[in-house]
Amino acid sequence: MKQDKILKSHLNRQAVVYIRQSAPHQVRDNLESQKRQYQLVHRAHTLGWASDRCVVIDDDQGRSGSQSYNRPGYQRLTALIALQEVGIVFGLEVSRLARNSLDWYQLLELAAAFDVLIADEDGVYDPAEFNDRLLLGLKGTISEVELYQIRSRLLRGRLNKAQRGELRLNLPVGLERDPVIDQPRLPADQSVRRAVASVFTLFRQHRSLRGVLNFLRRNQLQLPYLQDRRADQRQIEWRQPSYDAIWAFITNPVYAGVYCYGKTQTFFDPVHKTSHVRHRPQAEWDVFIPEHHPGYITLAEFDENQAILANNRSVGQQSQGAPREGAALLQGLVWCQHCGAKMGVRYSHGQAYYICDLAHARYGDPICNRANAKRLDSLVVEQFLAVVNQESLALARSFDQDLSAQRQLAQQQEQDKVQRLSYEADLARRRYEAVDPANRLVAQTLETEWNQRLNALQAGQKTYQAQKLAAPPLHSTLADMEKVVTHLKDYWQTQQIAMQEKKELLRCLLERVFIKKEAKLIYSQLQWYGGAISQVSFPKYLASDPGLYQLILKLAQTQTNEEIAQHLNQSGLKTFTNKSWTSSSVSTFCTYHHIPSRFSTNPALRLPAADYLTSAEAATQLGVSQAAIQKWWRQGILAGKQSVADSRLWIQWSSQVKSFLDGTAALDPHMVSVRSLCQERNQSPEAIFAWARLNQYSIFRLQRGSRYAFYILPHSPSRQSN
Repeated sequence: MKQDKILKSHLNRQAVVYIRQSAPHQVRDNLESQKRQYQLVHRAHTLGWASDRCVVIDDDQGRSGSQSYNRPGYQRLTALIALQEVGIVFGLEVSRLARNSLDWYQLLELAAAFDVLIADEDGVYDPAEFNDRLLLGLKGTISEVELYQIRSRLLRGRLNKAQRGELRLNLPVGLERDPVIDQPRLPADQSVRRAVASVFTLFRQHRSLRGVLNFLRRNQLQLPYLQDRRADQRQIEWRQPSYDAIWAFITNPVYAGVYCYGKTQTFFDPVHKTSHVRHRPQAEWDVFIPEHHPGYITLAEFDENQAILANNRSVGQQSQGAPREGAALLQGLVWCQHCGAKMGVRYSHGQAYYICDLAHARYGDPICNRANAKRLDSLVVEQFLAVVNQESLALARSFDQDLSAQRQLAQQQEQDKVQRLSYEADLARRRYEAVDPANRLVAQTLETEWNQRLNALQAGQKTYQAQKLAAPPLHSTLADMEKVVTHLKDYWQTQQIAMQEKKELLRCLLERVFIKKEAKLIYSQLQWYGGAISQVSFPKYLASDPGLYQLILKLAQTQTNEEIAQHLNQSGLKTFTNKSWTSSSVSTFCTYHHIPSRFSTNPALRLPAADYLTSAEAATQLGVSQAAIQKWWRQGILAGKQSVADSRLWIQWSSQVKSFLDGTAALDPHMVSVRSLCQERNQSPEAIFAWARLNQYSIFRLQRGSRYAFYILPHSPSRQSN
């Protein structure tokens, strides 16, 4: 049957013997398989092919047959078939040619199209015939299944061993394998230990990879590297630090004493013939065993470092980004209150701005929000420096003392627990040693109890040690911190604190800043850690110093424009045009910047809780003329303020003032008429009113028939009731 399939057209073409072994160690050690494959040349001679027409392709020695893109010999074979130069292909078995259905059926299609036979140790097949094609297809499928089973057994065996923490993995620099117990340990070379430990110490100080790299390069420090981590004798060499090397230190959980397996997953793209590696999140790792071996940091410190790295990523909407040297102190902390997006930093003509332009950049929409960084930063710094004081330091120290007391209590409880478990383990040991060894039933039970007590004791000791390491002591004394807090404002203003350090200080207390733009004002909400909220506002367009705006905003709550101008001039402050302040300039400043005031004639800028009215407004409230209001103010019946510049009179107003003077009050038997007092004492009404104010008596205006008259009540109704 074999000879029936082999035609003269086949013999006129080449016989290709394809030889492959999967791994280099098979090429080196499995010589019998090589001999069997090379003997296929002799079989080609017996089937009728001359020696000069036999071609051996052994370019793929030591390569897996799972794919074809990395096998030059296989690619050469398919090219010869397509050029119609091959009459028959010899392989020891189907698995030598391909262990992938895609490659195998592609080979069968080419062979059937160009009349090429395929032969193995069992026979000769014609892919163009249905029965032979069916048989070759089954053999290819079995070959692929065999590869899957082999790989599955190997992977499951590795996983089973890794779950016990016994699978030998390549250790990074800074760790080596103990030859006695075959477990990772810290290296004997103290210089390597100190160098690796310094990376974690510097990262806790600088809180960024770039900061650690800059410090190492600035001080010309080197880091250890492994020449070949797969070699039996690992050689350490010292090189200049790199960003990737520091990232590998910080992100590798092995340095935290964790044994982990299955951190990555590899995917093969059959179209582009490329492999892709996906880093799996920690929750998807196959094996995660904490406290497996000694480390440089604890697992809690490792998790904190990962949180810092995640927060330093400026591309994330929820992350703040690492503090940088830019002029914007609140970089990464500012959020738009209109759309809820994080605002970025942009620079224009040397000025920094917080801007929400994501929709503008993507879709060409109008810019959502924008604020001057210098103005907002100055307000936030003022709030921050007001918060950080001796009282806050004392509160922090008190809180730290409470935490220390709680930790000491928890440590004492764990210590007592360890002592109790130690006693129980010793008692179980003595019980086991006291039993008759021949009584195996009882001895086995007591031995199991002893092992359980030992395991509980070991777990308790680990918990106790972890609690002792969880709270590192403060490096600064209370006196040092008090000195810094006392002079923090001076240090800040004299630029003795670097820009990055200022940003880190702000981030210690400030969680987020929300900005909302309304008309010409920008309202910002400061969200502090702990839940406290502060409100600050500033004008969108401000030519003067932001501190001047805040001062006028504060003074406008209690003072008239004339009083504000007097205060500013006494403080040596000037207008934008370097002139002295007047009532008119203060009014213009407040109107332009929408500063609310108690003494504003603009209803839109009048404070909601304003307790002053103009004389005209007071006259309307009481139903009298404006001249009467001015007369009552001169007589002392009404309290108020009068501006010298424009003679405007402001009356201090309340609901009680209205009820006393609008004529609706009822006559009290204790009330005395002002007219009768004037006649009795032979004094003017002004003198009577002055006497009443001096004695804190209440002055009433009552309607008596068709006219109104003033009365004095020696004691207020509230005092009478008491």
